[in-house]
Amino acid sequence: MFPSWKASLLFGSSVALLSGACIVFWGEIDKVISLTSLVISSVALSFVAASLSAQVRQVKISQDENMRRQHSELLVMSINDPVLRKCWGSASSIANRLEDEQRQMLFSNMIFTWYYSSYVIEDVNDAQLRINLTRFFEGEVGRSYWVFARVSWLQLVSAAGAEKRKRFVAIADSCYNAVLARNGGA
Repeated sequence: MFPSWKASLLFGSSVALLSGACIVFWGEIDKVISLTSLVISSVALSFVAASLSAQVRQVKISQDENMRRQHSELLVMSINDPVLRKCWGSASSIANRLEDEQRQMLFSNMIFTWYYSSYVIEDVNDAQLRINLTRFFEGEVGRSYWVFARVSWLQLVSAAGAEKRKRFVAIADSCYNAVLARNGGA
């Protein structure tokens, strides 16, 4: 048998060696846990940022929809009441037109504004917009509307400064000119 002091020494050495290994192991675990925590936190923060970005976009779309709804209500009131048409200021130069033509211009504005909103909020892409605007300008009223409203649209999108909005008018011009070319300038 081992003398008790040798057994104690062997046992003590084993415990010390094992304890040292545990300390090294736990020291490394601490680093691994810190790194894992950092990765998980970064991924979570990315998801929070993406979520906030989506929420901001949704709020902007909601605000735009609300403004378009109010604009539509004003136009409908103007379509139904000739007296209210004069309230649009210099844009009411449609007052020199016949009653039916005035109503057509106001209604065309509602259609055109809908195309614009759909494009700006990315509900339609360039190709879909071109299809819609080409059909719009194939009608005499659509072409008449663009002759009447083009300058105002150019001023509005230039003041807005957003490239997507300017692109909308450029696409409208392109479709209008293509329809004119197909129809021999009429």
